[in-house]
Amino acid sequence: MELLFSIAGHLMNSISFSNLDLLSINILVNLYEKKSVTKVSIKLNISAPKVSRCLKHTREVLGNELFIRKKHGLIPNEFADKVYPVAKKILVCCSELQKINCGVTNDDLYHFEISAPDIISFPFPKLLLSMIHSEKENISFNISQWGRSSIDDVISGKTDFGICSSDSDDVVGSFDKNLISIPLAKLESLYLICDHNHPLLKKNINLNSIANYPYVECNIGSLVQSRSKFQEYCIQNAMELDVEVEVCGAYSLFDCLRERNAVTLLPFSSIYNVINSMPDFHACRLSKVEVEHFYTNLSIPTLYLVYNRNNQKPNLPWLVDAIKSLVNSTLN
Repeated sequence: MELLFSIAGHLMNSISFSNLDLLSINILVNLYEKKSVTKVSIKLNISAPKVSRCLKHTREVLGNELFIRKKHGLIPNEFADKVYPVAKKILVCCSELQKINCGVTNDDLYHFEISAPDIISFPFPKLLLSMIHSEKENISFNISQWGRSSIDDVISGKTDFGICSSDSDDVVGSFDKNLISIPLAKLESLYLICDHNHPLLKKNINLNSIANYPYVECNIGSLVQSRSKFQEYCIQNAMELDVEVEVCGAYSLFDCLRERNAVTLLPFSSIYNVINSMPDFHACRLSKVEVEHFYTNLSIPTLYLVYNRNNQKPNLPWLVDAIKSLVNSTLN
């Protein structure tokens, strides 16, 4: 610990770093990198209010505002630019100490790159780490957001496996003959997400009333980037839809919903895991009648786990089963 404080001391000797806990340092580093309380809340699996409280504490300890709030996020000031590399070193040192404490070296670990929709993987890191430790598996991992190039990364081996949604197993298989796809869940429900004060919440919520408001096109986790199911539904039923913007991740989704007073529909029940830490948003499940009507002429998407059959890493079967278990518990 003296080593950590001596590193910080090169920046300034007048600050009492003993009053700055590791969680606050971790939040400071992630706010500097992500520029958003929402993004840090989702990544670290803690509530947005707690992120804000830790930032307030850090500002008090360091005697500086650190960030300037702008329309599109938090912008680090010059002081934060100086503090960030020191705080980052502290986190790296703590990570190394943790490995020593667990009796595991880098040579013992098998590292896995996982790609998944952020709205599903929100609780994964903490839960997966717990499973790895309880089973004494020598595994390290990194979870990144599923995006347009993710399937290519799985095919090439850059990513060990991914989680994505598709209309059929044939669509998954059409990308590469070596892809193995495991169905995880049918995405048979629809969830409305909007600001908790949105005027739609005072009306009868149905597909027609949703289409009357600005809409955020959200292809979170889609294997093939195309028009959303709701946009297809509106076209089929000759309904006008004002698509404000298209996003492919929860981070940008919430920012767009907040700024534009818009609405969106998602097929993931795991939205509640995120909304619970964001009191300014509301999520509700559409009725069974509405959903059945919605899918009358549309295919119901399925969530798949995909990986390359040539991936021979030890622990891969165990990790695949662990992720399957986490997805099932998250979506049910």
